Amino acid sequence: MRKLILILTTLFISFYTTAQENVKKCGTTQLVKWEKQNNPDYKNLLNNFYQGIKEWQNDKKFNTITTIPIVVHIIHRQNHSTIGSGTNISDVQVQNVLGILNEDFRKLNPEFPNPPRNTFSNFAGDSEIEFCLATTDQNGNSTSGITRTASTKTNFDCDDNADRTAMKRDLTGGKDGWNPLKYLNIWVCDLWNSQGGGQTLGFSYLPGVQSSSWNAWKDGLVVDFQHFGDTLQAGNSDGRTPTHEVGHYLGLYHTFCEDEDSQGNPICCDNDNTIFGGFVDDTPATKDIYYGSVNSSTPSTSSPDYNSCDDLNYGFNTNYPDMHENFMSYAKEPWMFTHKQINVMHYTLNQTWSNGGRLELKNSNGCLLTAIDEIINTNLITIYPNPSRGLVNFKLAINLRFKKITIQNILGKRLMSLNNIKSKQFTLDLSSFPNGIYFVTFSTSKGVSIKKIVITN
Repeated sequence: MRKLILILTTLFISFYTTAQENVKKCGTTQLVKWEKQNNPDYKNLLNNFYQGIKEWQNDKKFNTITTIPIVVHIIHRQNHSTIGSGTNISDVQVQNVLGILNEDFRKLNPEFPNPPRNTFSNFAGDSEIEFCLATTDQNGNSTSGITRTASTKTNFDCDDNADRTAMKRDLTGGKDGWNPLKYLNIWVCDLWNSQGGGQTLGFSYLPGVQSSSWNAWKDGLVVDFQHFGDTLQAGNSDGRTPTHEVGHYLGLYHTFCEDEDSQGNPICCDNDNTIFGGFVDDTPATKDIYYGSVNSSTPSTSSPDYNSCDDLNYGFNTNYPDMHENFMSYAKEPWMFTHKQINVMHYTLNQTWSNGGRLELKNSNGCLLTAIDEIINTNLITIYPNPSRGLVNFKLAINLRFKKITIQNILGKRLMSLNNIKSKQFTLDLSSFPNGIYFVTFSTSKGVSIKKIVITN
């Protein structure tokens, strides 16, 4: 009996330690809570912003793909001067994250079409949101979309209200961000927690801080360098920290309940089915936080009191398990956004900056190769069929001529380049390209245009 008690005690301690090790996995809740307490304007703006989502949820208003330009600011220690060493992560690691983001947000991630468990397969959606590394900076110059800053600081303390945003400014050992209305700024650095209780992997402000000139510098994501991507240098990261934080950046809350009773115990609630959360009624009410993996044998809830989270009042016709596979959970290797979460993200992308939204980001030219060139009307260029099984036809309006055509994949890698094209209509065989999304840049006698093509062999 004593041996059995010892075994059970050991298992409990092991489970408890695992559950607690990343209790601060995402710093967004703490960050936004502090900001609302100290910035009444931000609190009021958020309240008004989320008030508008309920009506939007009932009428989907998007049917085109949105591409968001990203600039990655790598803040590294001075003794990590070699690219690819320590905190000075490699370009490959950045490109790895770009690929993961595009897969996750387009429902092209490897978990589909046969996810590890199919409980919520019908809830999963394609957000029709894509990302590119900026090719044009805010001054109109060509850029790789990556900046590198050698900092005198060793790391940044997420438990310090000032230090946790210090990486975002030149004067505090970091790097000033680019125009937050036109670019998604991501800072990659070494994060730590001076007060223990787990490690912060990343955080992001919810929409709205970019709406005031004195506060706009805070806008964007911060991700620990060890959890930026799933390459070897990123250790045991599943690569989904940026996906989670972009979800916050586009207006999403966590899927689990973050409320407590008067004794400090977690309670059951639907964290998203409120004004602050976007009326996302296709994520089940949840109690407690689950940190483990998600597969066909994953427990239906992280709490033994499963029935306390009955979802009959939250838009479900039966009691569902917790949606651990959602990107906005804390589980390892999640794989989906729901349709109502996607609606919230597009609501954010269709509201102007003055209302707390990111419409200007949606309309940014940061992904164009050269901002100083005239951008021609894309209707003057025809691509068909699109999607294509490989043979793609290109046709120009009669008053134009091609000067150069380049084709890049979603990571920005150039796969094909054609110069001195004499014909206004021709066909390319792209059947050797893997299935996916590609960007075609046309340089013509009238300017530059970029179009997307989809290959589905």
